[in-house]
Amino acid sequence: VVGVIARGQIRASRTYEVISSHSAASGPELRSSSSTYPKWVRDRYLQLPSTLPPRVHTLTRDITRNAPYAYDKAVAIQEFLRTYPYDLAVDPPSFDADGVDHFLFNLRRGYSDYYASAMAVMLRSAGIPSRLAVGYGQGERETGSETYLVRENHAHAWPEAFFPSFGWVEFEPTPIFPSLNREESLLNREDNNQLDEF
Repeated sequence: VVGVIARGQIRASRTYEVISSHSAASGPELRSSSSTYPKWVRDRYLQLPSTLPPRVHTLTRDITRNAPYAYDKAVAIQEFLRTYPYDLAVDPPSFDADGVDHFLFNLRRGYSDYYASAMAVMLRSAGIPSRLAVGYGQGERETGSETYLVRENHAHAWPEAFFPSFGWVEFEPTPIFPSLNREESLLNREDNNQLDEF
């Protein structure tokens, strides 16, 4: 599912239910994943613009130099990006600038769109198929219930990497959101609702 469009207007007083999912694969499982990607994945999810500044490739190579597996490379990129401060009040790139390069080397701060875009590009630079996902964080849990209140300010973007046998796996480079610890299966963790896709 790429998106959902309501047939009619959703008013403030109406409610609706959403079911979401995310990967429960553990770090050790993802490390064992093949790096032989299907053609449909290679053709679409490894593309990069020819105008991407070389220093983005260089930075990616430096960050992932000691990471032997695709999963370890993804974690290294994620943890590097989490060192940049979160900031909603940042200047946009100039008209002719590359947005990811601007974030990584000029701004060095930003919000989820910047983190997710940078990680998706850096994953592709490292030879790992990736895509950008947008939706919402889990919102605020309503007291005494199993429901969450999701508001406009819970809008969020995050990158996903493709692992054969597991599919798309989300990562969290934005530092105001909890890091996704996959060293054990997420199914065994109490806080397995890190990201919800709508």
